[in-house]
Amino acid sequence: MNWDPTVLSRVRHLHLRARVLTDALLVGEHRSRRVGSAVEFADYLEYRGGMDLRHLDWRVMGRSDKLVVKRFETETELACTVVVDLSADMGTGGTGVGGYPDLDKSKAGYALTMAATLLFFLHRHGEPIGLEIVGGEGMAHVSLPPRSSKNHLQLLFMQLASVQPAGRAELSPALARIGQRVRRRSLCIVITDGMEEPSEWLPSMKALTRRKTDLRLVHLFDRGEWTLNFKQPGLFFSPEGGEALPIDPGGARELFGEVVDEYVAEVRAGVVAVGGKHILAATDEDMAVALRSVIFGNVASEPTWR
Repeated sequence: MNWDPTVLSRVRHLHLRARVLTDALLVGEHRSRRVGSAVEFADYLEYRGGMDLRHLDWRVMGRSDKLVVKRFETETELACTVVVDLSADMGTGGTGVGGYPDLDKSKAGYALTMAATLLFFLHRHGEPIGLEIVGGEGMAHVSLPPRSSKNHLQLLFMQLASVQPAGRAELSPALARIGQRVRRRSLCIVITDGMEEPSEWLPSMKALTRRKTDLRLVHLFDRGEWTLNFKQPGLFFSPEGGEALPIDPGGARELFGEVVDEYVAEVRAGVVAVGGKHILAATDEDMAVALRSVIFGNVASEPTWR
């Protein structure tokens, strides 16, 4: 366990942001994709804040002062895995104290805060939650399978607070490995900027949907990167390697926009082709809007990148 005061401060920040954002989401109970009409009682589940009050068993409360909700044969726990890309390209936006990504201003900070909120929201609704981190300084691929305990949530937050963007995510082999581990008929949310060659990693998405996984890919972007919103010519490079290219943003902006359009269309088509959902999320947009798209499928509020 990392007891670094900076990391502990970041954990508290993530908890606060996750709680505030969860409270801002639309009211509604997250349920398994296999939920149908509740026709036969199965068992009780201890009540947690945020659960639907309509399912409370008031007779049990009257006898024992315990708050429990009724579950039925058609209701199941939905194992949920959040995958976070923390490769070097995610470091856009600068760093904060201790060299860690700024949680409020950087692309990596946006991804970490979104991941923390999704984990907090799903845990609060009684779902087992797990975390996979690909890339990242000092991380030989973090893999924590879904569990339900409060201590497990704390461990996941500690991992998110400790990581720094570095290296390559190697999305193709990473997604293939994760696809072998996720439970059948589970939920898998992938948060990435998708900056690796799409044709290399998109086919690996099949490793997830082949197991009947509800796949949702959050395609995170920094508007400055995609619009070349810079005034002066300069050398542009990828933190993950490769040669620096001299570019005049003014002259290249229109052509670059066409390239980005083609790239976004390729990623969206690839995700949809394997049965997943593609959600664009801009770092300068309200995260609560993006979270509604991820959790409730409200794609009407999806941002345009231009």
